[in-house]
Amino acid sequence: MDIFNATHNRLLENGFEVFDIKEIEKLGASFYKSSINNVVLKKLHYSKEINLIKSFSMEIRSILLEGKENIWNTYLLFCFGSEIDFETNYKIERDTKALRKYAISSELDLNRVPFLDEFRVIKKPIKNEVTLEDESIYLQEIIHFLQESDGKHNKLSLDQLDVLMNKLLKMVEQRYENR
Repeated sequence: MDIFNATHNRLLENGFEVFDIKEIEKLGASFYKSSINNVVLKKLHYSKEINLIKSFSMEIRSILLEGKENIWNTYLLFCFGSEIDFETNYKIERDTKALRKYAISSELDLNRVPFLDEFRVIKKPIKNEVTLEDESIYLQEIIHFLQESDGKHNKLSLDQLDVLMNKLLKMVEQRYENR
């Protein structure tokens, strides 16, 4: 099933109704409304359309404000026919100007949308034999490494991730050797 249709069905399953707003339909999108949230759903066919997302979201915001809709609980869901890379996804979703946005390219992406996750099966994690004290040692090492490499503001390189993983693996090896 096409991701646009799957998203449409998931919205309907979660109590959303389709509303006809001509201005939004002229932009090639659909408007859905529930008792709490609004969703504008649009399918993107070409990679060049990604560059138009910011102007599209500003235009949708204006239309909704004119119609006296609650823009604070409105989300834009962009459906992509094929997988998009992580950087593009991040760029779309981190830009909160105008409205909040989600990039949807598979049904798994729908589980990231906060008001659509009630259908997701959440299993209790299986607890392994590592104690909380042991976990905190590894977590402290990760936090220390991120602070040293300014990981809060910068994307870590593959080399930096390799260094961190090697440190953690050595810690695990030492732990098992000392038992």
